[in-house]
Amino acid sequence: MNAGQIKGVKDVLALLNAGNLDAAKSLGERLLHSQNKPDLFFVMQKIALLQGNAQDAIDYGQRMLKLAPYQNEFKTAYHETINYLHQQRQFQVMSEAASWLTQSRSADGQAWNLLGISYIELGRFDEARQALERALAMMPNNKHVMSNLGNVLISMSCYGAAIDYLERALKIQPDLVPACNNLGNAYRYVGRASDAIKIYEHALKIAPDYAELIANLGVAYSQVQRYRDAIDCYDRALNLNPQLLPVYANRAEAFRLLGQLQDAIAACENTLNQHPDIQEVWLVYGNALRDASRIDEAIQAYIRALSYQNLRNTSFNSAVYTSLLFCLNYQPDLSAELIYSVYQDYNVKNGLPYKDHWRPFLNDPSLTRKLKVGYVSQSFYNHVCKHFLLPLIESHNHDNVEIYAYSNSVREDEYTGLYRNAVDHWVVTNAMSDDEMAERIRADGIDVLIDVAGHTSDNRLPVMARKPAPVSLHWLDFGYTTGLTAIDYYLTDHAGITEDCAHLFSEKLWPLDGPFFVYRPFGVHSMGDAGQLPAERNGYVTFGCLSRSIRINHKVIRIWAAILDAMPTARLIIDSGDFKDPQICEEMAARFAAYGIQRERLDIGFHTPPWDVLRNIDISLDCFPHNSGMTLIESLYMGVPFITLAGRPSVGRLGASILTGAGHPEWIADSEEEYAQKCVILAHDLPGLKHIRQNLRQELEQSQVMNEPAFARSVEAAYRQMWEIYCKGQQA
Repeated sequence: MNAGQIKGVKDVLALLNAGNLDAAKSLGERLLHSQNKPDLFFVMQKIALLQGNAQDAIDYGQRMLKLAPYQNEFKTAYHETINYLHQQRQFQVMSEAASWLTQSRSADGQAWNLLGISYIELGRFDEARQALERALAMMPNNKHVMSNLGNVLISMSCYGAAIDYLERALKIQPDLVPACNNLGNAYRYVGRASDAIKIYEHALKIAPDYAELIANLGVAYSQVQRYRDAIDCYDRALNLNPQLLPVYANRAEAFRLLGQLQDAIAACENTLNQHPDIQEVWLVYGNALRDASRIDEAIQAYIRALSYQNLRNTSFNSAVYTSLLFCLNYQPDLSAELIYSVYQDYNVKNGLPYKDHWRPFLNDPSLTRKLKVGYVSQSFYNHVCKHFLLPLIESHNHDNVEIYAYSNSVREDEYTGLYRNAVDHWVVTNAMSDDEMAERIRADGIDVLIDVAGHTSDNRLPVMARKPAPVSLHWLDFGYTTGLTAIDYYLTDHAGITEDCAHLFSEKLWPLDGPFFVYRPFGVHSMGDAGQLPAERNGYVTFGCLSRSIRINHKVIRIWAAILDAMPTARLIIDSGDFKDPQICEEMAARFAAYGIQRERLDIGFHTPPWDVLRNIDISLDCFPHNSGMTLIESLYMGVPFITLAGRPSVGRLGASILTGAGHPEWIADSEEEYAQKCVILAHDLPGLKHIRQNLRQELEQSQVMNEPAFARSVEAAYRQMWEIYCKGQQA
């Protein structure tokens, strides 16, 4: 540097250090007319940042580096400018500034790291991963890059890889709080909530006022059902940073999971009054309204959550659709065609985009070889599905089928061990992205792939949309079509469908000759026997329903009230987890009061396990248009008959499927009037009810519903026939 240049820069620096930014800027700009030196650009960059002029800072920094590309002080100053853009949330400008640096200094690992961070903020995760992998190749022991790479991998649902990088970062620096936070998040996503809690609590000892960390601890607490602790965390986090908007949704969800529906609804409404565009709150609001039997309002909340265009093809978008489609099935006034149209919309947005990526299969097309069969489920633990899924898997003939279980379960227990022992291959998929899981299924050479979840929580329907196996079908959970044209078949039975309902399914219907399920009770000793007919000791008949509140719509209430009106001494028990909140119980009672049914004739609440409740019921009442499921089978096993109304395929015919398989089609009604008549006629036949009470369990045990080997052979025959159709189609 010559003396004149140093003097000029020093004058600018003196004004800058004196706090006279305008004068420093003015002098610097005059000097730029005669001087084109990096030192001056370096000082001008500082002035621009202090004045909040990010674009000028970038321009000065780039001119500085063009003149002195290898001076570390200048490189560091430009890095600081990019970090300033990050702090100011100017992510697009940040990415442009970082991209320029990687092009001019391609060996600058920190430049690639900053570019990766900007892409994360912009939601450009594939590009972020590529940039951060380049950064790590240049700085292989940089804990910050590892943490950032773990963060983007979480966003891409590549949880296993994320955990590897984050654990490596923490081995280098155990007190790196951002890495602790990201690792806790990754643990949560793969179902390791207890490990997440440990790492969050460790990090909070280092940074006790880190609001995001406290909020994430709340989510982990909620995963292990410590909802009160979760709410405490959310309150602490929001006190520290009220702008953590998604936390409001988590807080309301914790109230919902506690059964405090009114608190959940109020929390959502209070938040939406101030922040009407938090899509996560609209989802929770819809779920709380749904649980409170306010179906139409719930549907509107879901539609609002889906209205945000930036959500297309995201996991949140799929979660909203899951809730919306679930809720629509319970709406009693919509046509089946209208409901199915929303499933078609789901397919357009979340299924068809993957069709261009479908690839031919290399599976051996032999018709007689052993088939590789894969089950995809999040319920390989003590979940209600165990009553149906476990007996099938344990009854498979391994001479004919080789069984793979793709487990996305959030927890493991003794039932997980039973599943694992019954299959040939156990594959844990929690840490796999949808693409990774689809590739794993292809690599395993699966011939027939079964989705067990449908549109239930934590499903892997996006994997099914990628068509990773030659033959695919949906069976069991959810009870209706997936809407995905990528899935070939829907496994059902003849009672569950009608002759003219094929247009309501995206899959081809495949009815089994017998029931579409098999049932195995667990804990029979704890269930106890059916006991005495309640009407004998009470002197009046007790009807009952143990179903979700969402199924008890205005049409159901009207018919049930008519039945009670026809039998003035009869009582009605309504008992399920949705009635933990006393106000919800009273709201339900008020709906009956509108038909003149006195409160004392209704017993509304929640008890678990349900066996003593069932011992106090003479006749169970099924709901419509969406029938109950598990509670109907449990009613039969406890000697309690139920009356069902067969309606919409297939969720409105679950009761018909169960009764047909159990050998009691006489309890199936085809109209609301017939439903009420059958209830009243059966209630007046106390000797008949007593006989049913004494014999129904044994009848069920001897029926097709509990014939595990026969059901497994029927299902295997269906798989074989589906495979033959595929192979013949390939040959053609």
